Amino acid sequence: MTRSSQCPICRKSVEPPATAGQANPFPFCSDRCRQVDLLRWSKGQYAIVEPLKPDQIDEIAAAEDEGLDGGYSM
Repeated sequence: MTRSSQCPICRKSVEPPATAGQANPFPFCSDRCRQVDLLRWSKGQYAIVEPLKPDQIDEIAAAEDEGLDGGYSM
């Protein structure tokens, strides 16, 4: 038995794909909602927030000093 969930964009009920190879925009209800989510990520409206370890901070600082930050700054 599969359990339905909600589309994270429009909150419609979504059924997971019946088979692994089936084309389905799961967990989204439609391709449109999948595209809306992608656009939000690309605009920076979402973020994965976790504490940085000291060595990660050093890596970021070194990349910024070398101009390797890709145009992003903290």
